[in-house]
Amino acid sequence: MTKFLFFSYIRHLLFNLSIIILLASGQGDTQGTNDYYDNGNYALTSSTHKSLLIAAGCFWCAEQAYEQYAPGVIEVVSGYAGSDGIDSPTYRNHPGHYEVILIEYDPNRTSYELLLQYAWRNIDPFDAYGQFCDRGFSYQSALFYANEEEKMIAEQVRADVLDLYPDWDDDSVVVPLLERPFFWRAENYHQDYYIKNPWNYGYYKERCGRTKRLKEVWGYEQYFCYHDLELSCFNETAVNENGVSIKAVVNIKNAPEESGRVRGAPVWGIIVAVVFAVGVLSLLVVNFMTCCKKKKQLEIEEDEEKSVAE
Repeated sequence: MTKFLFFSYIRHLLFNLSIIILLASGQGDTQGTNDYYDNGNYALTSSTHKSLLIAAGCFWCAEQAYEQYAPGVIEVVSGYAGSDGIDSPTYRNHPGHYEVILIEYDPNRTSYELLLQYAWRNIDPFDAYGQFCDRGFSYQSALFYANEEEKMIAEQVRADVLDLYPDWDDDSVVVPLLERPFFWRAENYHQDYYIKNPWNYGYYKERCGRTKRLKEVWGYEQYFCYHDLELSCFNETAVNENGVSIKAVVNIKNAPEESGRVRGAPVWGIIVAVVFAVGVLSLLVVNFMTCCKKKKQLEIEEDEEKSVAE
């Protein structure tokens, strides 16, 4: 048992190290880039559009889920938000903040209520300490409302979820409904990460166990319904904020379809393996040379002792 725990710890440590290297290798900007601060609470691309904020674990994955599968979504922006968070947060320094996504949507094509239904199907509602492989406050889930009307809708959607899953204990569902805080846009290298780095992203998402866990929690059918480009479960329709049923439009951004296959470790993973192998080989070489040097020194000392004796 001790050996199993040791190797589990090592695997977890190596996974976290690989994610850190992935982030470093995928950065298109440096941490010193401050241009995203000027955007503040993200300006919508049209005055007729609306937005909502959710925290669903890693914002890379949440961004991809909404841009590709949720109807009426115009743009999704990764960022940080928290009522007790610091000003001008960064990826390396955002205490008090959740990793969130801001979802810009067209209310004529979808609704706050419908998008909250998608939010629930993209989180593990029983995890109070993070989401999937990611641990810590910033990875915890949360759903935000901007006014009393949205609060009532959010409460009703939660109640609908519990009605759909009567075996779930109300107290075990730990997703908070919170007043919407100020949104801080994340660094540019985090935006559209699944598009700019599909190999790294696919490897991370698979190894993090997000899809597997969502299917376990919600069931394969529910997962499929909310991750289906054809919206076959909903007869290709969506209800907008006027209560009108319309033909649903997804992937408005025309993002490339997610690959169902995950090729082995990406480039950064290979680099880690090579660096590790070179390090081990170097230690072996140094150790061998040290042993040879000591042996040679002993031989010299023995020869000197023989010469003195003679």
